[in-house]
Amino acid sequence: MVKKKKDEFYFKNLNTCVEISYQAAEFLKNVVVDFSVDTIKENRDRMHELEQKADGKKHKMMTVLSQAFITPIEREDLVALSNYLDDITDAVEDVFLQIYMCNVDTIREDVPQMVELLLECIKALQDVIGELKRFKSSKTIEQSIIRVNDLEEQGDRLYVENMHRLYGESDLRTVVVWKNIYACIENCMDVCEHAADIVNTVIMKNS
Repeated sequence: MVKKKKDEFYFKNLNTCVEISYQAAEFLKNVVVDFSVDTIKENRDRMHELEQKADGKKHKMMTVLSQAFITPIEREDLVALSNYLDDITDAVEDVFLQIYMCNVDTIREDVPQMVELLLECIKALQDVIGELKRFKSSKTIEQSIIRVNDLEEQGDRLYVENMHRLYGESDLRTVVVWKNIYACIENCMDVCEHAADIVNTVIMKNS
């Protein structure tokens, strides 16, 4: 019973981490869809609160792992997965910081589509993490991993097209500012794929 309770901690912690990532991306979407310069600093602070919350969950995971003798899946995989899930929230905050630091006053029309795709990607990753504790018997986890990878590829294509249009702009400041913001959003999806790949590795190790 004690071991089962300890095992449950790991999966609950990971689920909470990916939920925080989703909340951060959802908050980012709301901000870019209804953008206001007047509230950007307040919204930046709110985003940072989510990032700190995610950090707290990761640190708790590391503390428990440092004291654990046996873990439900390999320790190195739990560490990598915890780090990647925290990195997603960090990456979402990076988008916010770029918008704030570059003193953006208008959101380009293609940004909400990129952020919506990111939300879908994190939602698919939530499905993956939700099935992790029963990965040996799950009928959906592998399809959810494929879904994350497919969405990341869609994100890559969208990123390329948006960058292509951006480099057609004549204003250098616009190009520099949005090049960095697009790259930050694309990085969020890359990290989602890395997290899903860790779960896929866990499945292969235990097949």
